[in-house]
Amino acid sequence: MVPKKAKDFKKPTAEELDLPEDLVNKLTDFYWEKVRKRITDLKYKNLSILNLGKFRVKHWKIDETIERYNAIIKKLDGKFTRYNIKKDLEERIEQLTKIKELAQEETNKFKEIRENRNDKKSKKNMEQQSSDMGRLQEPGIQD
Repeated sequence: MVPKKAKDFKKPTAEELDLPEDLVNKLTDFYWEKVRKRITDLKYKNLSILNLGKFRVKHWKIDETIERYNAIIKKLDGKFTRYNIKKDLEERIEQLTKIKELAQEETNKFKEIRENRNDKKSKKNMEQQSSDMGRLQEPGIQD
């Protein structure tokens, strides 16, 4: 499957909807600008876009990116002209750390739910086994 480029569908869409091509261009540019902004903002662990899919931050990529940003910051130390870049990278590291914490909280919550489910299942199985054992020990039952 070869993905279509925006220029391939803007003109036919404008013709089909009887709208000016300029309006369709502005609308699609606005939409994709918002999508890119949402993806790069790193405010949420998951991002769901209607008719496009669900995007998730990979936990192992967070650590790699933080390490890469820290290496760049070390190279920029003491260079006044690069202060804005350093400041931006520090903010990105802070955002990545928050996302990592959210991901860890979510993972812990799911683990706790699984453990509670397993505890309930094992308790139910233990109760069932003990009632089965009681029947075998009743007088008058021969093996």
